[in-house]
Amino acid sequence: MPRRNKIEMQGLVDRIVDMFHRDRMSQREIADTLKDEGYDVSKSGVGRVLLDHAGQMKAYRQAAMEATAIVKELKTQSGLDMAEATSQLIQMKLLDAVKNVGAEELDDMELDKLFAAVEKNARSQVQIARVKLEYERGYNKGLFRASEVVESEARKAGLTEESIDTIKRRILALKVDTSEQG
Repeated sequence: MPRRNKIEMQGLVDRIVDMFHRDRMSQREIADTLKDEGYDVSKSGVGRVLLDHAGQMKAYRQAAMEATAIVKELKTQSGLDMAEATSQLIQMKLLDAVKNVGAEELDDMELDKLFAAVEKNARSQVQIARVKLEYERGYNKGLFRASEVVESEARKAGLTEESIDTIKRRILALKVDTSEQG
């Protein structure tokens, strides 16, 4: 994590944001008020906090829009497909965070927590893939069993071998419909 600035270390970030948005104070007024209370702040420091907060709010709105788009796109899909898409999005964000870490920030970062998050997310992707594979295997096993039953019943009904083979091929050609999963 990047080093915390003086304002963060003094625990003033939320208060500055409130003073700016709720009390409609200017950066100068905020800095002067806090200085009068004995805090070590500057107008430019207040401005940096407000810019950082605005950037965080923009990132939160973007993440909310992405999540809404994923849900909208996958609303007819299974919960498993949504979990997979979400897991992939998280992995992408984690990898972006790792790529954007500067050398000077490495000493201050809690790398074990970051690596643990990447590993946990990768494990969830493996679990999702395993569940999908098991579902597909079961589905295919069911199709094979259905084709055997249809073949047996078709023979009893007197259908030709050509008709039976056509029916079996059509049954076995059915693909897994993941929208019916989980």
